[in-house]
Amino acid sequence: MADFSWATSILVAVITLVLSRKLLSFVSFSARSRRNGCKAPARYPHKDPILGLDYFMTQMKERKEGNSLAGQRDRFARLGHTYEVNSWGTRTIQTMDPQNIHEVLVTSFDKFGVQEMRLSVGMPFLGPGVFSTDGRYWAISRKMIKPAFSVNPFISDFEAFDVHVDRMLKRLPRDGSTIELQSLLKFMYLDHSTAMIFGKSTDILLQKTLDESSSELLETYSAAVSRLGLRILLGRLWIFNAWDKAYEALARRIHAVIDKYIDEAIERRRRRRENPLGQPDPYQRSIVDSLLAISGIREEVRDQLVNIFLPARDAAAVGLSACLFHLARHPDVWNKLRAEVLSIQGPLTRQALLSLPYMQAVLNESLRLNSPAAGNRRRCTQDCVLPTGGGRDGKSPVFVSKGDGIEVVMGAMHYDQEIWGPDADKFRPERWLEGSAEELSSFYMPFSIGKRICPGKDLTLAENAYVIARLMRQFKSLENHDPVMEFVELSKLTTESRNGVLVGLILEDAS
Repeated sequence: MADFSWATSILVAVITLVLSRKLLSFVSFSARSRRNGCKAPARYPHKDPILGLDYFMTQMKERKEGNSLAGQRDRFARLGHTYEVNSWGTRTIQTMDPQNIHEVLVTSFDKFGVQEMRLSVGMPFLGPGVFSTDGRYWAISRKMIKPAFSVNPFISDFEAFDVHVDRMLKRLPRDGSTIELQSLLKFMYLDHSTAMIFGKSTDILLQKTLDESSSELLETYSAAVSRLGLRILLGRLWIFNAWDKAYEALARRIHAVIDKYIDEAIERRRRRRENPLGQPDPYQRSIVDSLLAISGIREEVRDQLVNIFLPARDAAAVGLSACLFHLARHPDVWNKLRAEVLSIQGPLTRQALLSLPYMQAVLNESLRLNSPAAGNRRRCTQDCVLPTGGGRDGKSPVFVSKGDGIEVVMGAMHYDQEIWGPDADKFRPERWLEGSAEELSSFYMPFSIGKRICPGKDLTLAENAYVIARLMRQFKSLENHDPVMEFVELSKLTTESRNGVLVGLILEDAS
């Protein structure tokens, strides 16, 4: 009986301590919020107020049904452009308000980070680098990779990219039969991105059968990313998945493969030093080469390569696929764009493609509707105030405490009728050629904004325009062969079309 009383006393003491800390935290939060003239935003009507499991299950249902963005838009329509949820016990602000998005990504950039959400969760597979860190190390990482995206043959011309585009075009049927373009474009960009990042292409398009499992890097990477995605979804409860031996084994395999790429790059650099007048190497300015010129620490170079390849692997192909998805369903837009493309008499240079206003409008409109990444998650690292979203009218400032989460949902903002007009959910590239286009551009954020804006933005847009132009020079029309007209989402690290891009391509001289 005495033991029971002792145990009961300890339990009561622990519960009292927890409740006391919660109460003190609430009182402190309320005082700081009032001091800053803030009001609470609308709250998601949880059935589970402890962990917010009901919200998580709703998100999982939407992901399964392929309508995550529609679900987010519906909640914003019901609760307002800024509201708060309980995400695994953490207060999290959801916002599609342009002022708040700008505050998080630009004005108060240093008060919102990703390191707590990505680095500890990603280790040992995803080490410190440009994608997973904040502060000084992030700034150093960004500086390390910047040369690879500025003075680079991959950006200044399409010579290196053209090899992979040619291989992709050769695989297209010439009889108008159905082909799924999204997977083909993903393989094309995988071949190109591995060459650009690691200095050696996977060359999957040279194989008789297109199969990711033939590449140890890609097969292992896919498995690791799948497990990483689970950890991210678990939020702070990822710790229950921290001793995942299979994840650790995958990380070791990936690191071993990347170490081989680093060794080969070191050997290339040695040969160039010994014979500087030798035959030019088109990949001498690959990202691995650029990193080795800055850092000789193998682990540091490897970590940066993993950080770069993680978001770059599918993003360009997914964005291009979404554009072709819309073009196949809008033959009038295809014909208008094709006429503009065929007006280029000479080679398809980057400068020539940039001079095509309708091409830029089509790319903008596609990315507005279907950006590979519809939102950004951050963790508040210092107390901060969002300019709007609080109170009954949603116009008062909102207090965000250190440790709170926030998700800025640019994808929902891209559908806001107050910004884009009553046809916001329609694919209409002409909106980018009208008088309001300059004003609209300030609300257009498919590559994010601020210091963390995608460093490959210009490269991606140029390459996507080039592929579309090459297709239009060969094919008269792009026919939709998918009975499902709507874009059904498949959510991974990027959001792609679940049904792919099922089309038929009609040659210019086809009868």
